[in-house]
Amino acid sequence: MHEGSITIRLPADVREIERLNRLVRQFGELHEIPTRALYAVNLALDEVVTNVVLYGFETSAGQVVAVRVETAGDDLHSEVVDGGREFNPLTVPVPDLTVALEERALGGLGIQLVRSLMDRVEYRRDGAKNVLTMRKRIR
Repeated sequence: MHEGSITIRLPADVREIERLNRLVRQFGELHEIPTRALYAVNLALDEVVTNVVLYGFETSAGQVVAVRVETAGDDLHSEVVDGGREFNPLTVPVPDLTVALEERALGGLGIQLVRSLMDRVEYRRDGAKNVLTMRKRIR
């Protein structure tokens, strides 16, 4: 694996998710990131950015979501930064999957998926920005 980083600034539009996926895949191939780790990071980024775009802004017109991916030793770090309403996804309760589907509370499955894919997920509010940092061990 080669050291490196990429920062991708996306208009807050779900149609941009495919471009994000393609750029992260190309970054992973260039830096020889194992396929399974790259797939997990790409899936987690897809989930997080989609939720930011769909639910983070009063109106997404003119809004931007920044995604940074970097190799760091044996880890792949990714960070999603947005100027949407303050929201810490890590405070969302873990869904009870033992309850019948029709009785379950809405939401929470996406962040649970992200938690299961990543080795570490952290949130902080930096001024007017949400910053979600994810780490995936590669080796």
